[in-house]
Amino acid sequence: MVRLLLPFLLFLLVGCQQTSEPISLDELAASARGGDVKAQKQLVDLLGEDGELTNDRVYALLLELGDEAIPALLPAVKTDDRIKREYVIAALSNLKADSAIPAIAAVLADHKLGRRYIAAWALGEIGDHSAVSPLLNALGDQDEEVRKFATRSLIKLNQLAVEPLIDFLRQAQNPLAVASAVRALGDIADPQAFEVLLQHLDGPSRADVVTALGKLKDPRTVTALVSVLQDPDWQVRMNAATALGPIGSEKQATALEALLEDDVNVVREWAARSLETMTGRRYTYRNEAGEYVQPYSIYH
Repeated sequence: MVRLLLPFLLFLLVGCQQTSEPISLDELAASARGGDVKAQKQLVDLLGEDGELTNDRVYALLLELGDEAIPALLPAVKTDDRIKREYVIAALSNLKADSAIPAIAAVLADHKLGRRYIAAWALGEIGDHSAVSPLLNALGDQDEEVRKFATRSLIKLNQLAVEPLIDFLRQAQNPLAVASAVRALGDIADPQAFEVLLQHLDGPSRADVVTALGKLKDPRTVTALVSVLQDPDWQVRMNAATALGPIGSEKQATALEALLEDDVNVVREWAARSLETMTGRRYTYRNEAGEYVQPYSIYH
């Protein structure tokens, strides 16, 4: 039944946007492809809560128009219609519209709006350096999804974000922002981050810092990793043991062997696994059943 009604509904929906005689969506799309600015705006106007049957099709048509659709899309970022706003932001991000960054950044910063993480995602997709600042501002957001997507977007921006992240982390006081920035720098894995990460090794985000240092694959991190092998936090000990595997050597074996009798099973297991990687010898650890076993390999 819905399929039978769809052409008729499309006809009515498009017609409602005009003062002249209504035309079909296909005709409207043809006019938009031909450069008709009014038709392009009418396509954008069809998006939203009332366009359940047309949103996906209209969205595809707007992407097909490419850069020509950007002027019609830009004003709609400010709409109060959440569904329309999300379609518009998604379209602009897929079109890599850097001119949309200020408007999308304003959505990200507006705490009255829901699902702001979509704006954080879009800024990363656009991929322009001007997206870095609003994403940094979102790293300490109270909304976990916003923080997560802002972090992912900064990682996606990669080298464009490295120096701004380092400068940000030097001054950051918000623990949520610090943790997010540390994760981003770790995943980007640029050795330039070594010094600023080291400054946070004794802070509340030290478990994340240890992981980030390991991801740098920088020989300078070895001493720092060994220094936290006896940390009171088992996650710090586990992360340090894990990180030492790819970059450690026989020189650190004795320090790491002490963790084979750690109180926490997963710490003992990772110590054994990393020791095998570092030394080329087989190691056993005591599992939760009290049996001494070899760690299974995660590299096969």
